[in-house]
Amino acid sequence: MPIADPCALLNTLLKNPRESEWLEFKKSYFDHEQTGKNISALANSAMLHERDRAFIVWGVDNESRAKEGTRIRLANQKVGKTGKKPGENFANWVSRKLRPQIRLEFEDFECDGLKFSIIEIEPTYSRPVSFDDIEYVRVTENTRKLSDHEELARAIWLNTSRHRFEGAIALRGLTLAQVLDKLDADAHYQLLKAPRPKSDSEVARDFCQRKFLRDSMSGTFDVTNLGAILLAKKLSDFPTIAGKAARLIKYLGPNKQRSEPEWVLDRGYAVGFENFREEVVRRVSEEITSGGLRNVVSLYPPDAIREIVANSLVHQDFTISGAGPMVEIFSNRLEVSNPGASLIDPDRIINERRSRNEKLAEAMREYRICEERGSGLDKTMLAIEAAETVAPAFFSMNETMRVVLPAPKKFKEMTKEERLRCLFYHCALGYANHDFMTNASLRTRFSLPQSDYQAVSTLITEAKRKGRVAPADPDQGSKGARYIPYWAA
Repeated sequence: MPIADPCALLNTLLKNPRESEWLEFKKSYFDHEQTGKNISALANSAMLHERDRAFIVWGVDNESRAKEGTRIRLANQKVGKTGKKPGENFANWVSRKLRPQIRLEFEDFECDGLKFSIIEIEPTYSRPVSFDDIEYVRVTENTRKLSDHEELARAIWLNTSRHRFEGAIALRGLTLAQVLDKLDADAHYQLLKAPRPKSDSEVARDFCQRKFLRDSMSGTFDVTNLGAILLAKKLSDFPTIAGKAARLIKYLGPNKQRSEPEWVLDRGYAVGFENFREEVVRRVSEEITSGGLRNVVSLYPPDAIREIVANSLVHQDFTISGAGPMVEIFSNRLEVSNPGASLIDPDRIINERRSRNEKLAEAMREYRICEERGSGLDKTMLAIEAAETVAPAFFSMNETMRVVLPAPKKFKEMTKEERLRCLFYHCALGYANHDFMTNASLRTRFSLPQSDYQAVSTLITEAKRKGRVAPADPDQGSKGARYIPYWAA
């Protein structure tokens, strides 16, 4: 997309006190090979310094910062021109020689009666950029081979691994009015319980600080995937995330043979979450008559639904195309799935914290939609235990994470596998809260009387035999024995 206001961009760049690792000024000198090397160096240095763009500007004196104009016209630069052969356009030529391919904007323009040219360079954050198979980097104001600076190469690779889907661009070159037409700023401030700034320019400033927007420095803004996935009025307006709308399907039985109409969340996760959660709860609720009164009761603890659904949105792998979060309701279970295998072993899912999308997770916590990873699942398990039903099963596969929450069951109705799963997560939850599992605590979890001591003792013995739990004290006796998860022993 062409630079919206190249004169405004030029004036913004001239506010920098000197050339830097991501900015180079020239008067009228142009060499094809050297410019290709400089593009590689500036792209890599932009990644090193976590900049979203780098620039080469012709028409400015590097020492005085005076606008002098230039005779260079990028559109007229040809490579390999001989005799009557016109040669190849420089933009095409240099793009062919860069690996991986990066987005470049070439702009020839006039400002205050003088001619200028700019190349705007956007790094990929996938790997260092090479020109003619050699990677370059800026060292102060000089272009050098990256291979001669191992510490810089390591730092660039580290930053490429840190770069996330969240920081990539969803839509480019929008005016502030267009941004506010596509992002729900009012809902953002309502979720924060904060007053909306009086001016739209202050909203833009806030959104840029939060990495929802990037200022192009030329009068327009780029919306990041983070801003779009949180605040979009319509996800379908943003091609990079249109396929990430969460879906809800209720089936009329234990299989997928028949279903109710699908419900799709085509809004940003933050601004649309509460409606989505309410719709899930509504579809898993039943009308129960007790004492002549009718009450609508959710089959699954609402707190558990909230956390499991929020986790599926926040911790998905956005790089997997063609798939988004899904909630499926069956007559005997609730299934919540998202693209991307879990980064955490399901056995450690209560007490470990890790997220693919750190900025998204941070924002959702600030909106009070979900909690710190681990504490939210603590509450999920506590809600399930309070409801005296079955603990969820976590299935982490190659490209999918699936959580299955069985319909409510009493102890006698549970399978052996379900009982052992309840035991294990009860034990892990206790350990996370600096407590121990005992026969008595497990009876309380299953709402069993003292007379069922032996049944629970048998279950604990089976869990020890299968290596799921271990004695808190290897020398303890059977009376008052305490247990911890196997991974804590």
